Amino acid sequence: MTDYEKLKAQFREIGYLNRTIALLDWDHETYLPAKGVDYRADQQAFLSGMAHNRLVGIKVKELIEACESDQANLNTHEQINIREWRKDYDRSVKLPTEFVERFEKTCSLAKASWAEARRENKFEIFSNHLEQIIDLSRQKADYYGYEQTAYDALMDVYEPGCTTESLSPVFADLKKSIVDWLPEAIETTGDITEAFLKDDYPIAGQIKLNEIISRALEFDFESGRIDATTHPFCTELGPHDVRLTTRYEADDFTVSLYSVLHEAGHGLYEQGFKSEHAGTPMAEAVSLGIHESQSRLWENKVGRAPAFWNDWHSIACEHLPALKRFTPEQLTKAVNRVSPSFIRVEADEVTYDLHIILRYELEKALIAGDLHVKDIPGVWNEQFKGMFGIEVPDDTQGCLQDIHWSMGGFGYFPTYSLGNLNSAQLYDSAQKALGPRLGDLQNGNYHGLLGWLRTNVHQFGKQYPPAELMQNATGKPTQPDYHWSYLKDRFSSMG
Repeated sequence: MTDYEKLKAQFREIGYLNRTIALLDWDHETYLPAKGVDYRADQQAFLSGMAHNRLVGIKVKELIEACESDQANLNTHEQINIREWRKDYDRSVKLPTEFVERFEKTCSLAKASWAEARRENKFEIFSNHLEQIIDLSRQKADYYGYEQTAYDALMDVYEPGCTTESLSPVFADLKKSIVDWLPEAIETTGDITEAFLKDDYPIAGQIKLNEIISRALEFDFESGRIDATTHPFCTELGPHDVRLTTRYEADDFTVSLYSVLHEAGHGLYEQGFKSEHAGTPMAEAVSLGIHESQSRLWENKVGRAPAFWNDWHSIACEHLPALKRFTPEQLTKAVNRVSPSFIRVEADEVTYDLHIILRYELEKALIAGDLHVKDIPGVWNEQFKGMFGIEVPDDTQGCLQDIHWSMGGFGYFPTYSLGNLNSAQLYDSAQKALGPRLGDLQNGNYHGLLGWLRTNVHQFGKQYPPAELMQNATGKPTQPDYHWSYLKDRFSSMG
């Protein structure tokens, strides 16, 4: 075996461990009995330590160095893999194994306490674990190192190269624009009440409709599945194993449907890597900002467009008979209703970024030590009212609604809005490239759009940094103007 083949085998085995951890985590969120949480925390901590030790071991270090000195005999894709493996090694070797195990166990236990706190509407149930996670996150940032802020080090894990210095002005402009425009945007769907779509939607019918639509998007159910959970997510457990999750409400089918569309966007990205690159960085997402662009594109650009309900109205009525009282036009307007609301995952497109900016600002303050955990509910509620103009009724609908902090995911939230910016820009380029062929969306044919995304985004894995990938796909690095223009065009047509 060559040194490259030996190194690839090392990372294949590390991948086995990491995907086993991911499988245990998926089970934790879907089927794990409550009394199994403590043992599961020990399992995941043990395996995380094992995977970490394999990654930072002397064998991997020596093989990376050997491959780096033999670049002339490696092809382009192999050189890219070496570059990315070097990044993984250099970042991971900074973390002591004991720290990795402690972080993993703390997060595993924290997810259980978060779920209980959310269910009981008692922030104090979760606060102690959150204190621990914030302290560990600060330590992690210190281990990684940073030039300006600790939060930059955490954000770089999810969005390489992104800094608060570059992102904060973009978010400040976006926040002001949305808050200023919001009263006018609300008027565009002002005749649609909150209860407009409320009715009896059998869960079995929702499950079937979600599956039919996911298949139409070309999500491969031979390589994936959909399950129920508290907080929807998508995870990849192997080259042909992508798990989507959603949650169901019997009186509101949109909760499960649009969660599935969102997570299917993630799943299509994971299923879009070239099989010959499986187990290497060439078959991994370059960043969460790009990953989120795929989910937001399918959920919103496709799923909330008039063409979607023109095409799916009759089939939806077969499985959810209560929808027969609505026309496609009414459904389109209803799923685009603009109204400040408490829950991020159920937010309309106009106010969604405000939810992200709120979390971004709180996270920065928490990591910097400018905000204490005990003060989170009060500060959250105060800032929420300033942005949205409504009072948060309880912590379950406020600071306890998201799982991310219990996962140790500080720095993750900004990628959702980056995903919005990227999705609008990518969709604009797809429209220009496909022209009349994009009209196939009117007939429920998504092959052309998916093919464009496969060609311009999915197939490259980590070959290009996020900015370069966007430049290649659209002719420009990420530009906020596309997202703002999209919002104005979409909701101006609703009135």
